[in-house]
Amino acid sequence: MIALLIALQAGAVPANAVAEIRAMRARSNAAIAAHDYGRMETLLAPDFTVLPGSLGSPLGKDLFGQRLSDTFRDPTFVTYVRTPERISVSGSRKRAAEIGTWVGRWRKPDGEMRLTGVYQAMWVPLGGQWRLKNESFVTLRCSGSRSCPDVD
Repeated sequence: MIALLIALQAGAVPANAVAEIRAMRARSNAAIAAHDYGRMETLLAPDFTVLPGSLGSPLGKDLFGQRLSDTFRDPTFVTYVRTPERISVSGSRKRAAEIGTWVGRWRKPDGEMRLTGVYQAMWVPLGGQWRLKNESFVTLRCSGSRSCPDVD
């Protein structure tokens, strides 16, 4: 335990990187479910970028924060959930790749709209903890509401 604390203070990456990244993803999902961008932001690298599933243009951290905060104020928005299917860590432990599926949910008058797709994320160690450097989402389907955008 003391060795782990010393390693964390020195900025080293904890031994079980995959478990830590899974835990960070769970924290990210919980922050979004709580509509709390402040909690979400603590998981992002300073130079974080995202390629949203249906916009096609990358967003930097500040614009991403504005867009996500706007989404949180939408009374029909429920949550986004990202589910990792595979996490791979480089031999140098300087980066990790996460690949998985995602679901976005909104309450609409005619039912629950669900956007689904796949994502890829890059994690990097900063200050002894993994942080999201970038994410790329692909929207593949929408169901449950006539409000669905044309993605099929």
